[in-house]
Amino acid sequence: QYIITGTGAAAHEIVRFAKEHEADLIAVGAHGRFSIDVLLGPTANHVLHGASCDVLAVRLPK
Repeated sequence: QYIITGTGAAAHEIVRFAKEHEADLIAVGAHGRFSIDVLLGPTANHVLHGASCDVLAVRLPK
């Protein structure tokens, strides 16, 4: 388990950290609305497209 602090775009830092630590999976929260862009939100969407490992998007309860 890690707590990451840093500066810059959250998605970039998440992807960088995952690559640096050779992560097998990144889990992100999703909003659960209609289109894929809205479903994921901008940070999760950027992580999904930038990650070199699997990404699990979990729908968060309202």
